[in-house]
Amino acid sequence: MIAMALLPGPSLVIADEPTTALDVTVEAQILKLMTSLVLGRGISVLFITHDLAVASQICKRIVVLYAGQDMEDAPADSLFSDPRHPYTKELLQSLPNPEGKIRDIPGEVPSLVHPPEGCRFHPRCSRATDHCSRQRPEKVAVTADHWVRCFHPVG
Repeated sequence: MIAMALLPGPSLVIADEPTTALDVTVEAQILKLMTSLVLGRGISVLFITHDLAVASQICKRIVVLYAGQDMEDAPADSLFSDPRHPYTKELLQSLPNPEGKIRDIPGEVPSLVHPPEGCRFHPRCSRATDHCSRQRPEKVAVTADHWVRCFHPVG
Protein backbone atom coordinates (compact mmCIF):
# COMPACT_ATOMS: atom_id res chain seq x y z
CA MET A 1 0.00 0.00 0.00
CA ILE A 2 2.84 2.39 0.81
CA ALA A 3 4.48 1.69 -2.55
CA MET A 4 1.21 2.37 -4.37
CA ALA A 5 0.77 5.63 -2.47
CA LEU A 6 4.25 6.76 -3.58
CA LEU A 7 3.85 6.02 -7.30
CA PRO A 8 2.41 9.42 -8.27
CA GLY A 9 5.14 11.26 -6.32
CA PRO A 10 2.94 12.94 -3.70
CA SER A 11 4.03 15.70 -1.38
CA LEU A 12 1.67 14.35 1.32
CA VAL A 13 0.85 10.77 2.33
CA ILE A 14 -2.09 10.15 4.64
CA ALA A 15 -1.35 7.07 6.75
CA ASP A 16 -4.45 5.99 8.66
CA GLU A 17 -3.46 3.44 11.32
CA PRO A 18 -0.66 1.99 9.12
CA THR A 19 0.78 -0.20 11.89
CA THR A 20 -2.44 -1.59 13.37
CA ALA A 21 -2.36 -5.38 13.85
CA LEU A 22 1.27 -5.67 12.76
CA ASP A 23 3.85 -7.50 14.81
CA VAL A 24 6.54 -5.39 16.44
CA THR A 25 9.21 -6.18 13.84
CA VAL A 26 7.05 -5.24 10.84
CA GLU A 27 5.78 -2.16 12.70
CA ALA A 28 9.38 -1.00 13.24
CA GLN A 29 10.12 -1.50 9.52
CA ILE A 30 7.08 0.54 8.50
CA LEU A 31 7.99 3.35 10.90
CA LYS A 32 11.58 3.35 9.61
CA LEU A 33 10.30 3.53 6.02
CA MET A 34 7.96 6.41 6.83
CA THR A 35 10.75 8.30 8.59
CA SER A 36 13.04 7.82 5.59
CA LEU A 37 10.28 9.16 3.29
CA VAL A 38 10.03 12.32 5.34
CA LEU A 39 13.78 12.83 5.61
CA GLY A 40 14.94 11.48 2.24
CA ARG A 41 12.20 12.53 -0.16
CA GLY A 42 10.72 15.52 1.63
CA ILE A 43 7.30 13.89 1.78
CA SER A 44 4.98 14.99 4.57
CA VAL A 45 3.06 12.25 6.36
CA LEU A 46 -0.25 12.76 8.14
CA PHE A 47 -0.01 9.86 10.57
CA ILE A 48 -3.35 8.88 12.14
CA THR A 49 -3.05 6.55 15.13
CA HIS A 50 -4.44 5.61 18.51
CA ASP A 51 -0.99 4.41 19.59
CA LEU A 52 0.63 7.21 21.57
CA ALA A 53 3.92 5.31 21.84
CA VAL A 54 4.18 5.17 18.05
CA ALA A 55 3.15 8.82 17.74
CA SER A 56 5.87 9.83 20.20
CA GLN A 57 8.48 8.04 18.07
CA ILE A 58 7.54 9.27 14.62
CA CYS A 59 5.67 12.57 14.92
CA LYS A 60 7.11 16.06 15.24
CA ARG A 61 3.72 17.56 15.98
CA ILE A 62 0.58 15.95 17.41
CA VAL A 63 -3.07 16.96 17.24
CA VAL A 64 -5.25 15.23 19.84
CA LEU A 65 -8.85 14.63 18.79
CA TYR A 66 -11.84 13.83 20.95
CA ALA A 67 -15.22 12.95 19.46
CA GLY A 68 -14.09 14.29 16.09
CA GLN A 69 -12.86 17.65 17.38
CA ASP A 70 -9.32 18.92 17.72
CA MET A 71 -8.59 19.50 21.41
CA GLU A 72 -4.84 20.14 21.53
CA ASP A 73 -2.10 20.79 18.99
CA ALA A 74 1.55 20.91 20.01
CA PRO A 75 5.05 19.74 19.23
CA ALA A 76 5.28 16.09 20.32
CA ASP A 77 7.80 16.68 23.09
CA SER A 78 5.73 19.54 24.53
CA LEU A 79 2.51 17.55 24.35
CA PHE A 80 3.96 14.62 26.27
CA SER A 81 5.86 16.70 28.83
CA ASP A 82 3.28 19.44 29.39
CA PRO A 83 -0.25 18.46 28.24
CA ARG A 84 -2.63 21.41 28.58
CA HIS A 85 -6.04 20.02 27.65
CA PRO A 86 -7.77 17.99 30.39
CA TYR A 87 -8.50 15.20 27.87
CA THR A 88 -4.87 14.97 26.78
CA LYS A 89 -3.77 14.80 30.40
CA GLU A 90 -6.33 12.05 31.15
CA LEU A 91 -5.33 10.19 27.99
CA LEU A 92 -1.66 10.19 28.93
CA GLN A 93 -2.47 9.15 32.49
CA SER A 94 -4.49 6.22 31.13
CA LEU A 95 -1.42 4.63 29.53
CA PRO A 96 -0.24 1.47 31.32
CA ASN A 97 2.20 2.31 34.11
CA PRO A 98 5.42 0.33 34.80
CA GLU A 99 3.46 -2.05 37.05
CA GLY A 100 1.08 -2.77 34.15
CA LYS A 101 -1.90 -1.02 35.72
CA ILE A 102 -4.29 0.84 33.43
CA ARG A 103 -6.41 3.79 34.58
CA ASP A 104 -9.51 4.61 32.56
CA ILE A 105 -11.04 8.01 31.90
CA PRO A 106 -14.23 8.34 33.96
CA GLY A 107 -17.55 8.78 32.18
CA GLU A 108 -19.04 7.61 28.91
CA VAL A 109 -17.78 8.14 25.36
CA PRO A 110 -20.21 10.56 23.68
CA SER A 111 -22.41 9.79 20.72
CA LEU A 112 -20.87 11.05 17.50
CA VAL A 113 -24.32 11.29 15.93
CA HIS A 114 -25.52 13.64 18.69
CA PRO A 115 -22.38 15.00 20.37
CA PRO A 116 -22.66 17.09 23.53
CA GLU A 117 -23.27 20.82 23.22
CA GLY A 118 -20.35 23.06 24.06
CA CYS A 119 -17.04 21.35 24.68
CA ARG A 120 -17.34 17.74 23.62
CA PHE A 121 -15.27 16.57 26.59
CA HIS A 122 -17.23 18.49 29.26
CA PRO A 123 -19.37 15.52 30.47
CA ARG A 124 -16.17 13.67 31.44
CA CYS A 125 -14.05 16.65 32.48
CA SER A 126 -13.23 17.34 36.13
CA ARG A 127 -12.53 21.02 35.29
CA ALA A 128 -15.83 21.65 33.43
CA THR A 129 -18.20 24.45 34.40
CA ASP A 130 -21.68 25.34 33.14
CA HIS A 131 -20.02 27.55 30.53
CA CYS A 132 -18.29 24.45 29.06
CA SER A 133 -21.65 22.75 28.51
CA ARG A 134 -23.14 25.74 26.68
CA GLN A 135 -20.41 27.09 24.44
CA ARG A 136 -17.79 25.46 22.26
CA PRO A 137 -14.36 26.80 23.21
CA GLU A 138 -12.22 28.48 20.58
CA LYS A 139 -8.58 27.56 20.10
CA VAL A 140 -6.36 29.32 22.62
CA ALA A 141 -2.57 29.58 22.34
CA VAL A 142 -0.83 28.54 25.55
CA THR A 143 2.58 29.13 23.94
CA ALA A 144 3.61 30.29 20.47
CA ASP A 145 3.32 26.75 19.03
CA HIS A 146 0.97 25.00 21.48
CA TRP A 147 -2.78 25.54 21.61
CA VAL A 148 -5.84 24.02 23.24
CA ARG A 149 -9.58 24.22 22.71
CA CYS A 150 -10.54 24.69 26.38
CA PHE A 151 -11.91 27.32 28.75
CA HIS A 152 -9.93 25.86 31.68
CA PRO A 153 -6.61 24.49 30.38
CA VAL A 154 -4.29 22.60 32.71
CA GLY A 155 -1.19 24.39 33.89
